[in-house]
Amino acid sequence: MPSKEIVFTVMLPIDLAWSLMADRNEVGCLFPGCRGVKILNELESAWTVTFSLGPFSRTIELAARTTELIKNERISWTAAHENLVTSGTVSFYKISDDETEITYRLEGHVIGHFSFLQDIVVSEKLGELARSFVKKIKEHLEGKPGKKDRDR
Repeated sequence: MPSKEIVFTVMLPIDLAWSLMADRNEVGCLFPGCRGVKILNELESAWTVTFSLGPFSRTIELAARTTELIKNERISWTAAHENLVTSGTVSFYKISDDETEITYRLEGHVIGHFSFLQDIVVSEKLGELARSFVKKIKEHLEGKPGKKDRDR
């Protein structure tokens, strides 16, 4: 399954960084192409997202489920549409009282005929989405773009 991982720091205590990332409505508005998040219950939500590839775009609804929620440590989830399966994790590490390291990992896989070819495109798109999302998170949390990001 293609994946992208970015490690970055924010100049905020871990509690504040956690509170934004654990709020699906708050973080949803920062995800590239997200048109809305509908909270269904404690663990499930529906995300309406527009994906673009060149001149083509498509809006889909992803059924998302939080699979792990350990305060100030880790959030994991899965999300699916009829031809797409995604998953991800956000891990938190306290550097100091005022600085937190966040590791954001996103995975995606196309289901169906020629999925191996489509996964090549998905891999490139994941990198673009992850970088844009992390930039928006940093700007939202700190009010400015960050300088200590490591793209993996």
